[in-house]
Amino acid sequence: MEKKEIPIDENHKETTLHGSYEFPMAVYVDQLDKNVLGFVNWHWHDEIQFSLVTKGEVEFWVNQKAYALKSGQGIFINSGCLHRSKPVSKPDSTFICLDIAVKMLSFFQGSAIEQKYVKPYLKLEGFSAVTLDNKVEWQKIILTKIKDVYQFYTQKAYGYELDICISLAAIWKLLISNQNGLRSETNANEYIDQQRIKTIMSYIHAHYMEKITLQEIAAIAHISKGECCRFFKRIVKCTVFDYIVNYRINKSIELLWATDMTVSQIAGFVGFGSTSYYIERFKKQVSCTPREYRVLHVNLPVVQ
Repeated sequence: MEKKEIPIDENHKETTLHGSYEFPMAVYVDQLDKNVLGFVNWHWHDEIQFSLVTKGEVEFWVNQKAYALKSGQGIFINSGCLHRSKPVSKPDSTFICLDIAVKMLSFFQGSAIEQKYVKPYLKLEGFSAVTLDNKVEWQKIILTKIKDVYQFYTQKAYGYELDICISLAAIWKLLISNQNGLRSETNANEYIDQQRIKTIMSYIHAHYMEKITLQEIAAIAHISKGECCRFFKRIVKCTVFDYIVNYRINKSIELLWATDMTVSQIAGFVGFGSTSYYIERFKKQVSCTPREYRVLHVNLPVVQ
């Protein structure tokens, strides 16, 4: 089974091209056990996202909140929000995903639609994520239209782009029309947390090949080492150390795919001081050794 990984830059922003310049949206099905880690790790992107669970149960984390969704339920994730998705029990849990550039909703830059109905909703407090359930009529309509968009996109009949745009406009109107009592801006503390965690992640991504100390990370976040540990675990749900190790393993997978470097060379390149420790942590995370992974997933000569 081919494994995949979401490419992200040093700021933890996803770099996948969502659609094209002419039609900037992506529509796809994500079966979680086909991801390298068995889940989609923390990332963010400028596009808004609608997801509909079609199999199993998926736990979506958006900023600091968890949403466990069963088959038939969905979620909206706003632009720029840090998020991840993991299967709750069944590894092959699956969801339809729509990643939509904000300008798809605006029609053109500076339009009345953009100014009145799009931009004001991108930074609303409490609008980072909205769950969708068939038991609520307006949410049921949105879920149906998500499936419609998926069908339009995959079948690509004549005029499918128009059908998608019409559906997206209807989805967005329903969504924002039912957000009552939301404040005009994101909560200041929540905003600070989001920026701080992105700063920490950016530092790790820029320096993962080097020795990284907790003192360095705390310093760039302008907090104490103890507070740094507590803050990171509260937001990311793992320790700073485990996150660094997992990130190094993810980067090593890219090298297993794209190079003929030996396992020992890769271990050193991504920041592990010991090849044996790298192999131990790799096996714990991916359920096989780096060498076995290369044999199973990459058409390269076996090197050690």
